[in-house]
Amino acid sequence: MNKQFYKDPRFWWTFGLLIVLLATTLEVVRGRNTNYFDYQDSTRMFWEGLSPYNLEYAQAHAIYFLYSPVFSVLFAPIFFLPWWLGPYVWNVGNYTLFSLAIKWLPKPLEPYRLWIFVFLLSVILQTVFCYQHNIIVSYIYIFAFILLEKGKGFWAVLLIMISATTKVYGAAELAILLCYPRFWRNIGYAVLCGALLLLLPAINTAFDNVFVLYKEMFDMIAAHHSDSDFVGILFAVGLKPFLLPNYRVVQLVVFAFLGVAFFLRYKRWKDFHFRVQALAVLTGFMILFSDCPETHTYIICLPFYAMAFWLQPRRTWLDWTLFWSLVVNFCILPTDVLCPAWLHEYIHRTYWVDVYTFFFCWLRILWQAVGPAEPLEVPVKKVAAVVLMLLLPVGLQAQQTRKISHARTYYINGVTFKMLYVEGGTFTMGALPGDTLADADEVRHPVTLQSYYIGETEVTQALWEVVMGKNRSKQKGEDMPVEYVTYEQVQTFIAKLNQMTGKQFRLPTEAEWEYAARGGRRSKGYLYAGSNDPAEVAYTLEHDFDDHHKPVGQKKPNELGLYDMSGNVWEFCEDWYRKTPDGKPSCYFHVIRGGAYDCFSKYSRVTNRFMYDQRRRRMEVGFRLAL
Repeated sequence: MNKQFYKDPRFWWTFGLLIVLLATTLEVVRGRNTNYFDYQDSTRMFWEGLSPYNLEYAQAHAIYFLYSPVFSVLFAPIFFLPWWLGPYVWNVGNYTLFSLAIKWLPKPLEPYRLWIFVFLLSVILQTVFCYQHNIIVSYIYIFAFILLEKGKGFWAVLLIMISATTKVYGAAELAILLCYPRFWRNIGYAVLCGALLLLLPAINTAFDNVFVLYKEMFDMIAAHHSDSDFVGILFAVGLKPFLLPNYRVVQLVVFAFLGVAFFLRYKRWKDFHFRVQALAVLTGFMILFSDCPETHTYIICLPFYAMAFWLQPRRTWLDWTLFWSLVVNFCILPTDVLCPAWLHEYIHRTYWVDVYTFFFCWLRILWQAVGPAEPLEVPVKKVAAVVLMLLLPVGLQAQQTRKISHARTYYINGVTFKMLYVEGGTFTMGALPGDTLADADEVRHPVTLQSYYIGETEVTQALWEVVMGKNRSKQKGEDMPVEYVTYEQVQTFIAKLNQMTGKQFRLPTEAEWEYAARGGRRSKGYLYAGSNDPAEVAYTLEHDFDDHHKPVGQKKPNELGLYDMSGNVWEFCEDWYRKTPDGKPSCYFHVIRGGAYDCFSKYSRVTNRFMYDQRRRRMEVGFRLAL
């Protein structure tokens, strides 16, 4: 009898591959493969003899590149591919290697390989969609485990050290070497492979001393703080006030407890089930107690949880409840196609059920691994070795750089809109250096801003209509920016929106508008919002002009993911117009910024300013929200 299609591994692999190709195409076409750009930009800097770990640049642009110089060497073959091909090689290659890792799992796991892959598929695709490095860490963990089970210690250690020398927390898997024969020989391999890999960047003769780059990288790691709400137990509602202020102490205490429990069970090290459970506990600890995990970071620990789950001789109702809760919270809710982003955000931020669920799963596997205490006979030398191995990744656990541009999505009577986070900072407002098009009122002066949120796009006519009940715009279209509204009407809209949402939306100040248009801390100094070529980012008189504005979000976004801050329609700011920063404010004219579809592109520069009578309304003037 023919096998049902859903039991055929080839069906699931092909299904996943098609989604990978589609997702990659969408991100490449929209220019939103930002993580890949980070890999690309840092590799370009490295091979041009520039340091991608410049702390001043990182702090100014909030781009903390935490991958080592070894990564820039290993990524080079992909970097030198054509710009459109590299992202496909990265995504398809990572997807294929992860799939092979699951396919080649050791024999005791053979009956469960398909179900493990299907369980992980959604998380794999989430990781691939945003070009994350975590999937590499995950399949290296799995491949190294497979090789150790086959007695191929050198090749396993080589893979582990490739992971460890590109991003340090990959070194944690060295702890599992204790469970295998020839421990000290394998540690020797680790030292040798690690030393050779760390010297590998010296092939780039543009640097006099490549180890200076490592020092800069560690300085950057030390300067990278984790004060946002990441998806880990340190940040969970109810625990954050107690755990986060003392996160290093918490990490070390939990690590010490795990180390003691692991050595108490040294007699089980030869048991296959225990080794899987130990890896599930180790990787779970790395993510749950990390400084900055995100949902897709769990791809590192979920494979070993799934292995440990299926290997249980008896799965109770509690095990199945926790398992299906993981499916819902990590496979369904974070997938935009299966669940609206606002619903996932609400469930996670309100209840943190995803983090707590995995925490309980982790405790369950931990209990199964160590169980009741046995007589203590601890091999002292091995204890010292594992402490040294694990303190390195714990001490440098700036794990996954969370991009500053996290978003809040709001849902109003069937219409969604998104606000993007802008991390505050100090910048020089006014004409960019060398800008020959600058006007006299673009006076350069320092400005310091607190963090805030700003609309991903201009306010659309759809949102205006659900709030105000009537669309006043002249060129109608739900996804078009609202226009032909006065400043007073905009304030009425904002007041009603605040009443409906309980939030405090407002217009951005002129400084907030310019800072966001420039790209905030991620600014690359572009003349227009996201590019030096206005055709890429703006609708102007010279580019795409057909006597009306266009739907929002169609052009390339800027460094923060904001659309249409150059061109399309002018945007109101809260400020009264001043000719100079210290000048007298007007009593009639507000500032508008960004230029419009019927203006020359010089007016769409990020520093260009214009005055506008608050009583007037025109089809070239709209606005975006701040929060």
